[in-house]
Amino acid sequence: MKHLLPIILSILLLTACGESGRVQFQQLQQIDSIAEVNADSAIVMLNAINRDSLWGNDNKYYFDLLNIRANDKAYIAHTSNSAILSVINYFENHDFYNLLPVAYYYGGRVYSDLGDAPQALEYFQKALNCENINSRFEIVAYSQMAGIYHKQKVYDLAIPTYKKAIELNAKNNNTLGIIYNTRSMGDVYSKLNNSDSAIILYNNAVTLAQKEKYTTLASSINLSLAELHLFNHEYSKAYYHLNSMKNFIPKEDSISEANTYALLYYQLNNIDSTIFYCKKLIKSKNLNTQLNGYNILANLHMHNNRINEAYDAMIMSTKLSDSISKLQTPQEIRQLSSIYNYQIRERENNKLKQEAQENEIKIICLVSFIVIIFSISIFVFLIIRKRKRIIKLKLQNVELLLKQSNEVSENTIAKNNETIAQLESQISSINCENQSLIQELENQKKLLVLNNEKAIIYKKQKDNAILTFNNEDFVKEIHHRLKVYPEEKNILSENEWNYLIDKISNLFPEFIDTLHDLPFKISNYEFRVSILIKTKFAPREIARLTNHSESSVSLTRARLYKKLTNDTGKASDWDNFINNI
Repeated sequence: MKHLLPIILSILLLTACGESGRVQFQQLQQIDSIAEVNADSAIVMLNAINRDSLWGNDNKYYFDLLNIRANDKAYIAHTSNSAILSVINYFENHDFYNLLPVAYYYGGRVYSDLGDAPQALEYFQKALNCENINSRFEIVAYSQMAGIYHKQKVYDLAIPTYKKAIELNAKNNNTLGIIYNTRSMGDVYSKLNNSDSAIILYNNAVTLAQKEKYTTLASSINLSLAELHLFNHEYSKAYYHLNSMKNFIPKEDSISEANTYALLYYQLNNIDSTIFYCKKLIKSKNLNTQLNGYNILANLHMHNNRINEAYDAMIMSTKLSDSISKLQTPQEIRQLSSIYNYQIRERENNKLKQEAQENEIKIICLVSFIVIIFSISIFVFLIIRKRKRIIKLKLQNVELLLKQSNEVSENTIAKNNETIAQLESQISSINCENQSLIQELENQKKLLVLNNEKAIIYKKQKDNAILTFNNEDFVKEIHHRLKVYPEEKNILSENEWNYLIDKISNLFPEFIDTLHDLPFKISNYEFRVSILIKTKFAPREIARLTNHSESSVSLTRARLYKKLTNDTGKASDWDNFINNI
């Protein structure tokens, strides 16, 4: 019983602390929602809370994250990364209220303010890689990354990132985000000297801003359009967009407005208006703005032969240039260092990605090597076997062609006639009683007679085809040219060769197919020699038509016969083969 009281007190204490922690968390959530619309009020509320009074590390690190968030929303530049690194480390190990993507995002914002572009991009990407990132932080992460690429002049990455941000803004009906991202993408195209694309984007942004009644924003974008048209020497368009601002120009753009008006009136040589706007520039606290004012004045006075005024403006311009040079050098070094660091980081990341890809490729190659070699071996084997089969078929066709050629040749007809005479002599000398032998000899004789008749019919058909060919006006013209054209002149053009081949194809279609289906590749010159042989052109005429010597034509014919039969032959042997197919 005496131990029961301490236990009860402990339970009551833990319950009270848990309830207190929930109340504190709800209070921090309220401040979080206020920070989105009124960062200054959120900062005041956070300053009123003692971090040590918060119950539990979840609330304490949520409090730290809110401090960073409120300062960022209030445009207070971050000067240290220690707080955000502690917050990120905590939420990486404690899954509390889905705050890790938010912590990563503000890690990017802190490093962006510190000028460390590579680290900022890394944290924004980490935020985007979180599966549970909400749409609002996804949109601003892409917008921030696009802005960094833009600032670092990595335009090839800035454009697609702005497009992604615009896509997400459209999906979430965030018109203001679409306008800002579209305008920024127009700025990128303007930097790339792609005026057409920049003007389209600016006009889209202006139209949307006017539709949603963002009058000040529309005026600011009109100023960008005016500056772009002024750069392109389109002064009337520049003047139109300047007048479209209707005095709704934001205070932060007033200097740009004055500078644009000054340049416009300088180009139009409107002295009084140029001086008026240059004086506005000179009164600015920004040294670069003052320098622009004096430079425009110097050029204006020189153009109008106002030597003393030009001299005074140039003196002031020189003094300001010296001052700016001393101030800008450290800033330029920091900017160049940031760009250099970004490029180094990108090279290192690309190197690591490349090494990972190479290792993956090596593994795939090791696994696939044997399969690939085996597949190639089978493929080569099948191709070789197929080629052998084709060559064998072609050789069989050649043997058949040679056989058919011999069957219809004049020599064969003559030999058949001799054999027929011998058979007739044998038949007359055999006794009538031996009818079986007589019948056998008669059958042999009939077969030979039939073969001769077929050969004679084929020869007549071929002769008739040749006669028809030679009666063609075009062929007669060829023979005429052979007689009258000088030796060095081409007799046939390429088109006429094609026409001649078409004529022969119509007369001897199977002949042309046979030439193309030989077991060896026939050249264009060899093909032309062969078709001319078929159409009974003499060797000397073939030489003239193909622009070769007669001896070259003879050698070609003999070589073709050797390719066909693998035996040494004469030029006439190839002619006989051609004439009999």
